[in-house]
Amino acid sequence: MPVSREAPSVGLVEALGLVRAPALVAVVGGGGKSSLLFALAECLSGRVLLSTTTRIFAAQMDRAPAVCTTADEGWQDELERVAGNLLIVGRVEGERAGGVPPELPAKWLARPDVDWVVVEADGSRMLPVKAPAEHEPVVPERTTLLVCVVGIDALAEPIERVAHRPERVAGITGLGLSQHLTPEALAELLTSPHGGLKGAPDGARVAVLINKVESTPQRDAAHRIADAVLREVRVERVVIGALHGDLQAGWEIRSR
Repeated sequence: MPVSREAPSVGLVEALGLVRAPALVAVVGGGGKSSLLFALAECLSGRVLLSTTTRIFAAQMDRAPAVCTTADEGWQDELERVAGNLLIVGRVEGERAGGVPPELPAKWLARPDVDWVVVEADGSRMLPVKAPAEHEPVVPERTTLLVCVVGIDALAEPIERVAHRPERVAGITGLGLSQHLTPEALAELLTSPHGGLKGAPDGARVAVLINKVESTPQRDAAHRIADAVLREVRVERVVIGALHGDLQAGWEIRSR
């Protein structure tokens, strides 16, 4: 059983171990993926390209300082024209923007003018937890850090109310749809090769981020989840905090 140790409260970037560029970060799971995408764009030092290999709500594109779509002719010129951070999406149709091919982010990272690429590689219909379908997640090639996000509110209601693809969540955990996830069952989901670790590339670092943790009971539950998650050797660290709070402080790291 791993020994879990607590670090002092740190900023989000330090908590995730993003101390040296370049890096390609893929974000999967539920409970705050898009929030993490834009939070990292705000906090990382250097030029950041954001993208998705699945899709993103078009309204969320307003959070990016600049946006281009691969559906437009000459879109690659935007990489030269926009000197700062840039969100790159696929075709925009109605309320959603489509994803980009999974081989593109690694090509962007190879550019000398790009320090970080952060990609939302999964969808969860804005629910706090999920289990991926056969075609999910779409993790970019050469990902260096996979972050599996979960909301602590996944414990608050029955699986059928908190989960995207609840039948798959129930199948992995052995619980019924009307039952609540326990911290240990949630940890089992997060570390399952059919759950949070599905598609984790060989050689990539893996972190779990437990989001929306604000109260003492929520933090106690997050610690139980972290201790169980860290029994899985693929997971380097568990990061605990709230993405709508202070991004420069307030984050806790628990690691082996």
